[in-house]
Amino acid sequence: MPVPTPPTPTVPVPEVRRALPVGEETPAGAPNSRRELAEWQIQLERRHFASGTIDGDWGMRSRRALRQFQLAEGLPPTGELDLATRRRLDRPVEPFIEYTVTASDMALVDPTPASFLEKSRKTFLGYNSGIDMISEKFHSRAEFIRWLNPGLGEVRAGTRLTVPNPEPAAPLRPARSITILMGETTMIVYGDGGRPVAVFPCSIARNKDKRPEGELRVVNVVPDPNYTFNPEVLREAAQKEGITRRLILPPGPRNPVGVAWIGLSLPGYGIHGTPEPTAISRTGSLGCFRLANWNARKLLRMVRPGVLVTVVPSSE
Repeated sequence: MPVPTPPTPTVPVPEVRRALPVGEETPAGAPNSRRELAEWQIQLERRHFASGTIDGDWGMRSRRALRQFQLAEGLPPTGELDLATRRRLDRPVEPFIEYTVTASDMALVDPTPASFLEKSRKTFLGYNSGIDMISEKFHSRAEFIRWLNPGLGEVRAGTRLTVPNPEPAAPLRPARSITILMGETTMIVYGDGGRPVAVFPCSIARNKDKRPEGELRVVNVVPDPNYTFNPEVLREAAQKEGITRRLILPPGPRNPVGVAWIGLSLPGYGIHGTPEPTAISRTGSLGCFRLANWNARKLLRMVRPGVLVTVVPSSE
């Protein structure tokens, strides 16, 4: 993976906002509706145990995130929303909010061309549509936003929506080390005392020969990076488009490495964002570790050069 070059930041890295109050008494009945399950995904997200996109689908990524939360809290790691776990999480407060799309939001919408050559001619690689922008802003997916808002048409400035509310309920803690479980496509961030302080689903290399193993170190962090297209590395794409020289692609959420780059001590490898957040957890990268952009931004604020990154290989 070509190493991005640091640009002048274009999209500001959001600050962690105030903590939310503790919720009401947790009901004994287990959640089973899509909305209820989404509420608990939101609560995990607020504590930085991310289940991927918030969509009410309690699948593999949600169970993995919950298992890590349970382990961190000394609970049986079942991956299920049993009463003891829900009490430890606290019932989510205001899991959904009403949001009105602003002109500033829509300024980030600028459909990204398909070809690398055309991308290199842009000044910003923005969202492809209003619904694309809103989905990422609220850590969700377009289909779920539409499910929450029946009859929703085109999203534009002034559109009022019901959206997930992933506002943090826990502060971000400094990362002391990171472990990547290749077999579970899961990244665990440890804080002081070896306690997990964040968990993120990640994507790994499709080609097993490109997957690193063992101990690495963080060497640099770059918010809102440019991306260098190297035709010697991306040969198939270069041949298809007739590209014979390096290209510099501008920053933006639909940049090939998303909104954050965390360089690792293995040359060419890093942890970074993605232009396709719904594809996280798949084996689709060229060797780097992809996170959803909102998680990549979180991690960027937690790490510093020198942090240990241990890659645990799959048992396959």
